[in-house]
Amino acid sequence: MKHYIRTILPVAALAVAMASCTEITDYPDGSIEFDEIFESEKLTAGWLNSCYTPLVGSSFGSAYGANMSFLDAATDNAHDVDDVEGGPISQWNNGLATISSNPLTALSKWSSYYGGIANCNILINNIDKAYILEEGNREHYRAEAYGLRALYYLQLAKIYGGVPLILDQKDDSDYDYSKVRPATFSEVVRQVMSDCREVMDCEFIDWRSGVSNADLARINKAIASAIMSQAALYAASPLNNDGSITWAEAAEICKTALDNCLRNGYALFKTKPTESNNENLISHCAYDFFFQQLPDVNGANEKESILSISQCNVWQLNTAPLLPGHMRAGSCPSQELIDCYETTDGKRPILGYYDDDHLQPIINPEATLYDEADPYANRDPRLKATVYYNGAHAHLVDDVPVPTIYTGEGSRYNASMTSTLYTRTGYYLHKYFDITSTRTTNNDGNYRVFRLAELYLNYAEAANEASVTGKAPDDAVDAVNAVRARVNMPAIPYGISKDEFRTRVRNERRIEFAFEDHRFFDLRRWKALDESRTVTGMLPVGETITEVDGVEYRTCTGYQRYVVGRRSAVTDKFLRCPVPGKEATALQMATGLNFQNPGW
Repeated sequence: MKHYIRTILPVAALAVAMASCTEITDYPDGSIEFDEIFESEKLTAGWLNSCYTPLVGSSFGSAYGANMSFLDAATDNAHDVDDVEGGPISQWNNGLATISSNPLTALSKWSSYYGGIANCNILINNIDKAYILEEGNREHYRAEAYGLRALYYLQLAKIYGGVPLILDQKDDSDYDYSKVRPATFSEVVRQVMSDCREVMDCEFIDWRSGVSNADLARINKAIASAIMSQAALYAASPLNNDGSITWAEAAEICKTALDNCLRNGYALFKTKPTESNNENLISHCAYDFFFQQLPDVNGANEKESILSISQCNVWQLNTAPLLPGHMRAGSCPSQELIDCYETTDGKRPILGYYDDDHLQPIINPEATLYDEADPYANRDPRLKATVYYNGAHAHLVDDVPVPTIYTGEGSRYNASMTSTLYTRTGYYLHKYFDITSTRTTNNDGNYRVFRLAELYLNYAEAANEASVTGKAPDDAVDAVNAVRARVNMPAIPYGISKDEFRTRVRNERRIEFAFEDHRFFDLRRWKALDESRTVTGMLPVGETITEVDGVEYRTCTGYQRYVVGRRSAVTDKFLRCPVPGKEATALQMATGLNFQNPGW
């Protein structure tokens, strides 16, 4: 395990990470000695810039990393077309990950995160002696480093579980790894909480990051709150709960994070599209419109985003071949995901499956609005906002829907088991997609690392699990209903049982956060990997094709389910990713202790 901290650091490297931080004046020879860094306020600010490198680098966390696919394709939410190429998602699903090669490259960030942590440690341990004119800047820099360290440790813990806590690096000298010890998940989370409180206690850190959108990724109190909320929820969950962080404590932390963000101007995005900006938004709902919005640093246009650092490229890599330059269908939504969307009266139409192949659904007799022959009618608006299904309209022109996405045999968007251009499942992704994107201008929406809706649902889950009455607490129900109200879904009633509410809130997370990479980690922390073993699709049957004025119209008599894939990466071994083999071996040689995860 090695951190690459050079004694002579090119000044350009110090400034590369964050345009929002203090600018660095170039030296004629382009390099400086390490000892000089904290003798200059500009170079100290430059060192803080380097702390941001893992955050602003490509594929932070998990989204959009492996072959530009969504991590949902490594769950039962989607199936990726990289299967015909033996691509990284397919390799993971087929259990081909090893300690020397994790195909989910977006998750293979051990060295990157520990490099960022090392830079944070060095700043934290040198900031008191640094030459800084304004004391407020000193405290601001320190708090940002604490916040970044918390974020990187949270990411490491989500991916690998309990990881070594290294906090005392002071310079670029070789670190003594013989003193490193494995930590539990809870111990890592306790450190994350401690670091976040440094951000919360800093009077020079605000709830938003600045006045320029270049500051969007800069640590603020809302980001620290979101980190604490997610960390507490994960620590109390079945995979990680060792009794040291209870559901009651997690609920309290999640409630505080949510309330603080609400008090400081954050709010769910509820603006519906107008006729002038609705060309791309078939669903006409605020949820759809939200993912077309670019986050802004001061919350003027939308107040829900807490941390957003990357733009998606759905038009080219993860949807139907609608635009010139399209390259692949990417991560195609599964029938299992579609089955989770309730009907508009709040009933879940599919309660499960009679068979392991998921070809015989258990239809809810109370879901009277569900029609097997027309399964996409009368469904939660988030379905239309997220997925292109057979018969869906791609976009609007002068309020007229064109074209129609038909997925039957012989259609322009037909399902295929052999081509990377077309869907495997009978569905394409719509979320994030903007019809005005081109080869030269990507107008697709942004991926959010944290947003306010997560804080609502984090609290709802934690408060329910903490309940000792056997019923879901009213304020937990209120939290879920706040999210549902945005799309006019009926409120969950008070008095619902704890077990039933657990099912409802887990389903709500799956729908609300589809293709935001939560499902991958949710299945693990719930110890429910077996749920993602089978993925199916849906095709129209009994089609009738007519042509009017050169436009093809298709109708069908029904739909048929089919198996798309079966995953083997669903055993307990895959609850954690493998620690990179060279890192685990180096740590074991230095300490005599085992740092590798079980089963690897």
